[in-house]
Amino acid sequence: MNSIGKKLSGMAAAAAVAPFVLVAAANADTPNTVYFNYGPEVNCAITGDGTVGCDVAPSRIVAIPVGNAAVPVPFPVDQVVIDQPALPAHPGFARGAFTRPGGNPNMSDVKTGEGYASISVSHAGATCVATGGHYSGPGLSCTSKGHAFSLYSTGGGVRSGIIMS
Repeated sequence: MNSIGKKLSGMAAAAAVAPFVLVAAANADTPNTVYFNYGPEVNCAITGDGTVGCDVAPSRIVAIPVGNAAVPVPFPVDQVVIDQPALPAHPGFARGAFTRPGGNPNMSDVKTGEGYASISVSHAGATCVATGGHYSGPGLSCTSKGHAFSLYSTGGGVRSGIIMS
């Protein structure tokens, strides 16, 4: 199977498995979980087992890197998650699973690291890094279990898409 076929079949497998995997994550206030927001549109959490995910509103266009190109997924998503080492980052299907009732604290309030124009939150082997001037953008990248996703901006602070790998 070629590289594109492998990536697309991996996404199909992730979509098929995700509703079952995310049932446990659907509790919006899970113990041993670090919650944070990346601005008013993105609420994220890192659970005690290293699962990392973000609820995004409004929905975003998703792209999967294939070679030197980014192949868009034909539907917008409102959640992205890394929950299994065998699966790439993928859309989630448990809306609100990574958001506490009343919203998540600001990322800068729970940060575990800081660099030049960036802050990070690390927990249970997962790390999310916000980059850009004064922590406002242009992106948030999360890594865990050998995979990653990035929410990115095309400018003006507007978060416009998600890259999953």
